Amino acid sequence: MTDSIRRVFTRFGQPGRRTDAFLTHGHRILSSSAGVEAVLSTACYTLLFVHSRLRRVLERQYERLAFALVSQASEAMLPGETILATIDPPRTWLSESCATVKALADMTADVRMFIRLWGLVGIYSWARNNYVKPPGDVILKTLVWAQVGAKTLYQVLENGAYLASKGVLRGDRWAEREPKWWVWSNRFWLAHTSLEFLRLLRVRQLRYNEDFGAKTVIDENSDAGIADDRVKVQSAGLKRDWQRDLYSAAGWVPVTLHRSFKHQSQSTASEAWIGLCGMVPGVVGLVQAWEQTQNGL
Repeated sequence: MTDSIRRVFTRFGQPGRRTDAFLTHGHRILSSSAGVEAVLSTACYTLLFVHSRLRRVLERQYERLAFALVSQASEAMLPGETILATIDPPRTWLSESCATVKALADMTADVRMFIRLWGLVGIYSWARNNYVKPPGDVILKTLVWAQVGAKTLYQVLENGAYLASKGVLRGDRWAEREPKWWVWSNRFWLAHTSLEFLRLLRVRQLRYNEDFGAKTVIDENSDAGIADDRVKVQSAGLKRDWQRDLYSAAGWVPVTLHRSFKHQSQSTASEAWIGLCGMVPGVVGLVQAWEQTQNGL
């Protein structure tokens, strides 16, 4: 009897342990700035994609409703009679859900933008690391410094536009600057993304040695065979990181290009496409944050 009770508690305790492990791991992810950004980015663009799909379904419902009303009205009309009517869209569960998802997506985007107000500190740390330990390749070094410059201009302009939109920076001059700064911040973001493609291309041309640190591993080991094995293991992991960086950059291209238009209605990218592409770097960041906190680090 005791063994049976123990087996029952063990069986029902396993899901609890898995849930505990998952929530504990999630807490470690949300304790890092990179983890928070990955979660918010994924949530923001996922909600944007879901909103686009819900809105499409809602539009089809409204079209069927309008067609039904027109059909009923045409049957009751006399020959040559014309009826002009304005009907407010009915509030349904779907319309309320669509509005809720859009509001949540906008709120998530606003939170991400607020967190980026101190993004210049991270850019400074990135620039400092590049100065203290610069890449050995001159081209890579130049590309990274160009990225630092583009990212700095993007951050400064976005911070200014965001603070002006919230009424922190006030006056007619800031009101005039705000729309321009939004556009130019995204254009510098696009420039940074384009430079990232060039950087990744250069790393590949160098057979990944620049980022993989293969020479350092070989120098630190007396046994060449062991060194080669360690290089292969290290290279496999860092090559995977290179591929993830490539996926992230590819995902940001449609987003940055769309927001670089002065009038975004001129862009051919739809809301669904923006949401789907924006999810890619978010998911990549989530995977990286998950792996980095796998062992409670």
